[in-house]
Amino acid sequence: MNSLSCTPADDDCLKKNDLYRALVDAFTDGIVMQHADGSVFDCNGVAESILECSKEEMHDVTAVLHSRKAMRSDGTSFAHQDYPMVVAQTTRQAASNIMMGMTRLDGRFCWLEVSASPIVVNRGADCIGVVTFLREITERKEAEEALEKRHHELEKGIFKRTAQLEFTLGQLKLAVSASNTGLWNWNLRTDQFYFSPEWKRQIGYADHEIDDGMEEWTARLHPDDVERAVTLTRAYLASPQESLEIEYRMRHRDGTFRWMLSRSMAMLDENDKAILLQGSHVDITERKQSEENLLALTRELRDVSRELARVEEAERRRFAQELHDTIGSALAALSINMTIMSGEISGTNDHPSAGMAARLKDSIVLLDDTTDAVRRLMAELRPPVLDDYGLEAALRWQCELFAERSGFRFTVDVYGIDDRLEPELEISLFRIAQGAITNIAKHARATNVEVMLNILPTSVTLTIMDDGVGFVLNKQRDHKLKPTWGLVSMRERAQALGGHLKIISEPGKGTCIEVAVEL
Repeated sequence: MNSLSCTPADDDCLKKNDLYRALVDAFTDGIVMQHADGSVFDCNGVAESILECSKEEMHDVTAVLHSRKAMRSDGTSFAHQDYPMVVAQTTRQAASNIMMGMTRLDGRFCWLEVSASPIVVNRGADCIGVVTFLREITERKEAEEALEKRHHELEKGIFKRTAQLEFTLGQLKLAVSASNTGLWNWNLRTDQFYFSPEWKRQIGYADHEIDDGMEEWTARLHPDDVERAVTLTRAYLASPQESLEIEYRMRHRDGTFRWMLSRSMAMLDENDKAILLQGSHVDITERKQSEENLLALTRELRDVSRELARVEEAERRRFAQELHDTIGSALAALSINMTIMSGEISGTNDHPSAGMAARLKDSIVLLDDTTDAVRRLMAELRPPVLDDYGLEAALRWQCELFAERSGFRFTVDVYGIDDRLEPELEISLFRIAQGAITNIAKHARATNVEVMLNILPTSVTLTIMDDGVGFVLNKQRDHKLKPTWGLVSMRERAQALGGHLKIISEPGKGTCIEVAVEL
């Protein structure tokens, strides 16, 4: 049968009782119907399942609920007159969506949503009973409680985070104020600018004395800085990556120019196009002045170092010449005299004293050794080969001298033009090479040493390499906190020439020292 309607002609039409029964059992909510005295006269299977008792056992719904420890959502118990079905009976008004918790027979707790309506007849004159609807909402209630708990946790987290952000914002404002940092931003969509009061104060103006506009910035830039600052800014906006940092000068209210450091970063839209540029603005005039003073001092120290090196070389030459002219000449004359004396003693005395002859012979040997030592000292003070034959010959002589003492093999290669360098440059490069080769002889335990000199029209490069034990570069030493004076002296000589010295070394892989000087 496809329809619940029936006609008098249909002998199989459902009887009214059968239709009523089908409707009641079709409800997904529990239905309980009571007489006016509270006794149950009908219910469906869902109600029996929820209350865990049959219709025959369900004499009084309130008694059943009371036995199951029914309670409100706040945990308080229901008084008899507060049950929804009692309220509907006594007031003849519906009691809808009452939240009620109860304990099942197995001890599990569940939640019900209960609604009760009076059954009235005679146009509302008489109330003959109550119909109660029961809906189990345990899962919904647990979900709501979980959601409420999560909501409470989120509110608590938001409150805590908000407090932290407010504190951080306060600290940031304090830090910005204390650091004398001006803030600014540029809304690229609306082309609106904002300059903070501190930004304006740094160039001598009160907040109300300068409008917020790009022309307020560009009009105060130093003429030499305008094009560079604007070009860099627009190039960054065309392809924003990380941040933009620019140093430029701005005209102060008093007419002077102040150095400013501007750092900015772009905010991008979903297409990676810049929509907002925001940044900071710090007066670095004192820092720039300090840097200029430091550069001037560095140049002065470099000049002093160069002058000291020149004076040192002059003194070396003078001392070597003095040694040659005085002590060298005296030693040579003494050697000649002692040789003559030795010959005369042997010629005039047929039986010369053996002790006297031996002592004289030892004195001559000692004198010869002293003479050789003085000659080496004069050569080290100012190698004549450098003055007479140039840097290449002096490098070969120096390598030969140390190779005899230390036993390493060496090569000296010279590339580029054949013209001799300036005397000051030659002696400085020679002293650097001398220091490097001295370190190799003392510490490297090298087998092979290679010296290369590359002379170009615009630069000269000196490279000394060895295959010795190498060492770990000490950053502190490299920054002169723990100086090794040999390396420091080489670096200072290179800097005095306007060049730079680079050291590459690794334990077990030897050392390479390179000096590059622009001509």
